[in-house]
Amino acid sequence: MNAQQRYRDNFARHVLGLTRYLQSQTMHTLLEQYGHQNLRLNFEPYIALVGDHGARLSDIADTLGVSRQSANQTANVIEAAGYVTRSADPCDGRARLLVLTAAGQQLRSDGAQVVAGLQSQIGQLVSPRDLATSISALVTLTRSLNLPLVAGRTGAPQTGAELGGLLPRLATYIEHRLMTLTAAKGHPGLRLSFGQVLTLIGPEGGSIQRIANTQEVSKQAVSAIATELEELDYIRRETDPGDARQLLLKLTAHGEELIAASVASVDTLGEEFSELIGGGRFATLCRTMAASYRALGLEEEVFTRSDNLDVRVLATQLREQLGDAGAHQLARLLLRPQTNTG
Repeated sequence: MNAQQRYRDNFARHVLGLTRYLQSQTMHTLLEQYGHQNLRLNFEPYIALVGDHGARLSDIADTLGVSRQSANQTANVIEAAGYVTRSADPCDGRARLLVLTAAGQQLRSDGAQVVAGLQSQIGQLVSPRDLATSISALVTLTRSLNLPLVAGRTGAPQTGAELGGLLPRLATYIEHRLMTLTAAKGHPGLRLSFGQVLTLIGPEGGSIQRIANTQEVSKQAVSAIATELEELDYIRRETDPGDARQLLLKLTAHGEELIAASVASVDTLGEEFSELIGGGRFATLCRTMAASYRALGLEEEVFTRSDNLDVRVLATQLREQLGDAGAHQLARLLLRPQTNTG
């Protein structure tokens, strides 16, 4: 298996893809079906880490590995959306805590319910034994890596929704660790934001619009990252042979070297995880992540360009925009027999 094939099919990609799926589906469901407003994907770790009793922003920043300034900016947005507020710390009158408002508590409760439904869906794609073993392995891995273990009131991950608390933190660790490992292999200019673009460039390239849709960011944000990658000679822009109005991002020879280095880094990461949780449990975790990733058809559009796939991608985008009720209404309209008016 060559580097491109292994880049397409590996444990890290499966974890990151499944995490993105869970977060995206949860956010859209909370917006469309539960009526929560002004949500962003980056709210999740803050809402989770505030917990039942509140948390200092400095502690949250340290846990997430971000600057206090960056954490404060995000907290301000969450506060403006009405999900957190700031109150005096009862243990230190000079300090303030972030605490959940009533809307924030409802958001957290509804989010756990949505994640439980998604986890149940995943449970139908893999064997119950593999899923249970994988969740146990994720808990052990999270504790071994000293990652924040988002717990319920019992001190353990909420039963039935464990993946929602475990995978995002592991995904963040994987991104940081792979960047460190790959940078050491001769690519010192790497930044975490590059992964938003590089991981979604397949053998035939990747369009800015499709990458933006997948990552749920603006085309301008993707274009800015692409410009940085061009300056580092990792990618180039070419006209899309299927649509002359569009540009494709393609890997350069230097970009291919980066892919090979990242695949080697994934191997190193796998060895590290195996040592922490045991080879057998890691193999089960890999099998569960891979089976879920493939059964859900995640990131197929990155590596396959076909008319049938384009229809599936369009269907996914329309369902996200219209919601379940709107999608069913559209389906009925499309299936309605056409009348001949001429």
